[in-house]
Amino acid sequence: MVKSVFMVAIVVVCLVGGFSGGYLAASMISSQGSNGGAMTFTDDQGRNVTIDGYPERIVSVAPTPTEMLFAVGAGDLVVGVDGYSDYPVATENITKVGDFELNIEQIVTLKPDLILSSDLVPTEDLEMLASNGIPYLVIADETINDVFASIRLVGNVTNHAADATALVSSLKARITAVTNITLAAGVSKPKVYIEYYPYWTFGPGSFGNDLIKLAGGKNVADDQNNEYASVTDEYVVAKNPDIIVYTTGAYMPNNVTEIVSRPGWSLVTAVENSDVYPLDDNLISRYGPRIVDGLEQLAEIVHPELF
Repeated sequence: MVKSVFMVAIVVVCLVGGFSGGYLAASMISSQGSNGGAMTFTDDQGRNVTIDGYPERIVSVAPTPTEMLFAVGAGDLVVGVDGYSDYPVATENITKVGDFELNIEQIVTLKPDLILSSDLVPTEDLEMLASNGIPYLVIADETINDVFASIRLVGNVTNHAADATALVSSLKARITAVTNITLAAGVSKPKVYIEYYPYWTFGPGSFGNDLIKLAGGKNVADDQNNEYASVTDEYVVAKNPDIIVYTTGAYMPNNVTEIVSRPGWSLVTAVENSDVYPLDDNLISRYGPRIVDGLEQLAEIVHPELF
């Protein structure tokens, strides 16, 4: 996947939301002993990482793994987080260890036995931590199913496997509750355009594309050649979406006034019918447990007549 332009254009957005480029399902290869022992895991970059027993002090340097840690009940292990990790509220009282550039010295002084990261944290920073004897795992998901695999990975790594399994089951049940409605026979599939950053949208193979399908819509950008695509005014106007969704948040410059005033967009069905809606960026750009919250809200936008 070509990511260079994407990363340069919206690197801050990626860190806040946790977009990814990983393709491999993170998994545990082997373990020794019921209390942890030496365990080897494969992360989403295909790296085999050996951990000497269950970690007791974890530093998370991206929002998505932070949310996963707390969601599986391992929040009490977290001794440091990046500056963008703002959920849940408990993160407010945890030491901040940098943003795009990590404070290596500060992390080392926290004496973690594991780092959890996304794939947009500079590799040289992570390798510097590894050279200090601190292993790291990279979580980088593409699809909804990858999200479930990563939640299980975090559960396995932290000795919260049962909690992670229960969480995944709950999330899947909520998705099924939505799709039983949105994917029922006879339900229409309106054309949907999601803009998570000005002129950037979800292409095929992304969890954003999954969300649109599960919500009962058709992604207008499903003909793009990568997961996170840059589009033009002409492209969107030609696709003529029935519904436009744009993300909102502290780092999101999107707003409805600017969108509807773009060249040619007044001719788009969604604009003509005032079907242009905001959605919290954190719910659809962080590929953690709250992505199902995003699905539920998106489904109500796409099919308000059903909810």
